[in-house]
Amino acid sequence: MENPKFILDYSNIFKLSNKFKVLSEESRLIILKSLQDGEKSVTEIVENTHFLQANVSRQLKILLENRIVCKRSEGKRHYFSICDKHILKICEIMCETQ
Repeated sequence: MENPKFILDYSNIFKLSNKFKVLSEESRLIILKSLQDGEKSVTEIVENTHFLQANVSRQLKILLENRIVCKRSEGKRHYFSICDKHILKICEIMCETQ
């Protein structure tokens, strides 16, 4: 077996654990699915997910705090996109290993 390029060490275990905690919430994954095709407003995310606006806003805040999504404001409207493209790759890998 080859040595992996990335070796877990104590300096990054906490960060990694937090990323997985964020991704463990189903509604956040559904929001990421909505964003995988590109930037969307909160209204568009609500329409795509059928979640309440308050729930979408709460989950987007957590995704923002963890630098998984980015926010762009235009007037009073806010647009969100996935800024950490590695997240989609992690999801793809996890789905392949099932």
